[in-house]
Amino acid sequence: MKKVSIINFKGGVGKTTLSFHLAAYLAQKQRVLLIDVDHQSSLSIVVLGAKLWEKSLKKQSTVNRVFESFCNRKIPMPGAEIVIKNALHHQDPRYDFYPNLDFVSAQFELDDTKIDLASTNYGNANLSDWEKRTLLASWLDQIDAQKHYDYVVFDCPPATKIVSQNALAASDSYVIPVIPDDLSSRGVTHFRNLVETKIDKKLDYLRTSARVPQGDVPTNFVPDTRLAGIVIFLVKHAGRAISGYTNIPTEQIAALRRTWGNDVIQAIGKNKIGVPEAVNAGVPVWNLRANNVTPAVKNMMTSICEELKTRIDK
Repeated sequence: MKKVSIINFKGGVGKTTLSFHLAAYLAQKQRVLLIDVDHQSSLSIVVLGAKLWEKSLKKQSTVNRVFESFCNRKIPMPGAEIVIKNALHHQDPRYDFYPNLDFVSAQFELDDTKIDLASTNYGNANLSDWEKRTLLASWLDQIDAQKHYDYVVFDCPPATKIVSQNALAASDSYVIPVIPDDLSSRGVTHFRNLVETKIDKKLDYLRTSARVPQGDVPTNFVPDTRLAGIVIFLVKHAGRAISGYTNIPTEQIAALRRTWGNDVIQAIGKNKIGVPEAVNAGVPVWNLRANNVTPAVKNMMTSICEELKTRIDK
């Protein structure tokens, strides 16, 4: 089983769109669990639709319960009951083309839970910090994810706080979508350094200092999460640049490739008609039935997902 986090500490870079399409692409041939760990819950509304998402809130069948189980010991760690099987089919019975795509939704209150999580400790502070950062890994153990899924995809919030750290601690790799502008491009360097020199090392320190027995380390904990790829996304396609993009994105794309080399995937996500419409409809762009969606747009998203799969599988 391969686990991947789609993450960037900057918002508006296409994390949800990429997470949704990658999970759907993988689910065409493999068993996939897609998990929304963003309190904004955009992916939850995309996958489930508003009515089904609200129903999951009433049943408290969301990822929030995983984190709440630490903050309130009277709340047990949930099991597979928070997983919505064949999620797209639940949204619309016509969507029967992804039976292997399961989903765990989020809710707005996850933002409150993050605050509670950060301030809650039991006894040994280092042990508590370790446990609260490996809750998702422990939950994957609890549902025996290795047996039931080939891939787990986390859609992370635009932050590197404790919920995102949970996703990274359970992920073999992470993918950074980035818009080719100066601020986003500079952020890639900071984010990668943060993962490698802060987050991973913090977890190693906590595990060692708390003397966590090897048998108590979650099977799904990953000590060294690697960068699978940087995806240049939501690129404006206009202007006089030779590339066909506007001049600023053209310069930033070149700068990203110079700086990061092979870490940047070859396929580029253009801001074209079809992708946002597909997300609003709750289907991947290659399944969207619309006259104004060209084969090139569908092939673009397929190429991105195909290249990411190759990198994630390494």
